[in-house]
Amino acid sequence: MTPSSPITFGIMCAADRMTQTGLQRFAQQVEASGLDQIWVPELLGRDPFLTASALLSATQRVRVGTAIANVYVRDARATKSAAYSLTDAFGDRFDLGLGVSNPLGNEPRGHAWLPPVTKLRDFVDRYDAADLYFQAPEARIPRYLAAHGPKLMKLAGERFDGAFSYLQTLAYSKIAKGLLGEGRLNLMQPTVFLEDPEAARSLARKAIKIYMPLENYHRAWRERGFEDTDFNNGGSDTFIDALIPWGNLATINAAYRQQLAQGVGHIIMTPLGLDLDHDSGWQTISELTQSVRASDATA
Repeated sequence: MTPSSPITFGIMCAADRMTQTGLQRFAQQVEASGLDQIWVPELLGRDPFLTASALLSATQRVRVGTAIANVYVRDARATKSAAYSLTDAFGDRFDLGLGVSNPLGNEPRGHAWLPPVTKLRDFVDRYDAADLYFQAPEARIPRYLAAHGPKLMKLAGERFDGAFSYLQTLAYSKIAKGLLGEGRLNLMQPTVFLEDPEAARSLARKAIKIYMPLENYHRAWRERGFEDTDFNNGGSDTFIDALIPWGNLATINAAYRQQLAQGVGHIIMTPLGLDLDHDSGWQTISELTQSVRASDATA
């Protein structure tokens, strides 16, 4: 990713809430809206690689990636086999996003928690060394790392094509890009399409509720200058406003452009406050991305 590379846009797929038919329809709507990529999380439901296959099979152009596949859940060889199987089936449209999740999610599953850099460095070593016993495509699959701290961001710069940043401030994007170097910084960005402050912040708090008790996020937020009191009651107004853009299209456009100026190369939105069961919601997303691209082209 070079500074002159055009901005690209992705969207998170709430796959656990969708049927197979719903997944296919979602993928086709993403492609029709002009977005560049669909990202599939790994939570407590669908397998991200099988979900990626369903999304790829329903589209012709859009890329699909995992954001993120948990390295505690499957070993490096199995991960590489799944990634290259998708590329063999659907061509160069799959990206591999990896991360460690957190102790709260992994320890109940029987996984002993290791220092994240240790775990990930060993995983990527084994991934690179793994032989695939089928006629795998020769192309190298882009891979990205979910990284909060500076050590993980440096590892992403050394061994990955870029990194994901999530629920961090504008100032952190500049720091992260400096640590990452030439790799692409993917900003995972919840975005609220509501103009009423109370309603917008309420929806934002609901969207990030699952992350508010997690100490690894607290540590990262404290480094950004927040106090523990900012984490109470779903997050202070100042905290919410620093992490999640909300408002009309012009306000959100400005927030996205500020992120681009800090080195973000790919914005992955989680759109909130839009009805994506109807074309109007997708039209709003299309208008936003087109306006940001136009602004980026003339900057």
